Amino acid sequence: MRAEVGDRLVVESPRADTHRRTGVVTRVQGDGGAPPYQVHWLDPVGGHDALVYPGPDAHIEHTPGRTGADTEGTQAMQTMKRWDVDVVVAEETEGDTARTWAEVGLIADDGTALRGHGMSRKHPADLDVPEIGEELAVSRALSDLSRQLRQVAAEDINDNTGTPWRPT
Repeated sequence: MRAEVGDRLVVESPRADTHRRTGVVTRVQGDGGAPPYQVHWLDPVGGHDALVYPGPDAHIEHTPGRTGADTEGTQAMQTMKRWDVDVVVAEETEGDTARTWAEVGLIADDGTALRGHGMSRKHPADLDVPEIGEELAVSRALSDLSRQLRQVAAEDINDNTGTPWRPT
């Protein structure tokens, strides 16, 4: 990630109930346009300044006509996609035991739909802390979804290159 003074830093919202944040880079403290950045946030209630180390949910919108070092001699291009993962958790208790099921779903822009499943159980001797069962079931469902997504990527690599994917 590279920025210049005047570029906009956009941080996408990690949740559906919050909005993306936008700020103007007022100072670049890293070498060659690298983070961290001093940013003036453009909040509706009144912006404030902050030192920002952007995460993976952030991107830079460059000022039109800029001639930064990372754009010299090249046509810069940046794309962004949002994939939403839906998580459903259900718990069934019977006496001192409990089972928790989780299902996670992903529908990509190309129509690829994947579902991962996970389950956890509470032993009768375990403490009754439902969050633990939910965390385990969801983590297992996400792991299942991850395995399926890797398989789809492996098939795409093979279809596009004629060479089977070999994980490293």
